Amino acid sequence: MLQAWASPLAADNNRALSAYYREHQQELCRYATSKFGLTPAEAEDVVQAAFARFAPLADTDEVENVRAFLYRAVNNASIDLLRRHQVRRSFAQSVEGDPEREIDSVGPERIAVGRQLLGLISRTLWKMPHKRRRLLLMNRVDGLSYAEIARREGLSATVVKKHVAKALAACQAELRANGGE
Repeated sequence: MLQAWASPLAADNNRALSAYYREHQQELCRYATSKFGLTPAEAEDVVQAAFARFAPLADTDEVENVRAFLYRAVNNASIDLLRRHQVRRSFAQSVEGDPEREIDSVGPERIAVGRQLLGLISRTLWKMPHKRRRLLLMNRVDGLSYAEIARREGLSATVVKKHVAKALAACQAELRANGGE
């Protein structure tokens, strides 16, 4: 019995909503494109969002001025869309300046080249004398200064600096010999 009453009410609601849509859709799209600089497709999406907010209220007395409600809804939806665009632009700019965050630039070819270079450097490191390798890793991997390494190892900072320089020179020579930079 409840369905018998709900069906005519739903049909009336749909007719009213369709009438409001036909009456205001183009006007609201023009408003969104002119005021906010949206593309026609974006304007249509914003107007659809406004009508989606209006649909549950269409058969109630909560909305006194339908046109004003729709304009306010389009205004708010347009501002939300522009904010989302700004967030995306900001993120894209931050990624542009940080190559480690660029997901697209890490393709299979780049991974393969990276693995080859890593293998080459690893083999070069293992060919070095133990002391030189250890001092280089302490400096470049652990981030210790020459003075800190010298204190820990009981050496002078000059000796540490020379060992690290020789280790780096060996890595560079091996890279050049194998077509690396």
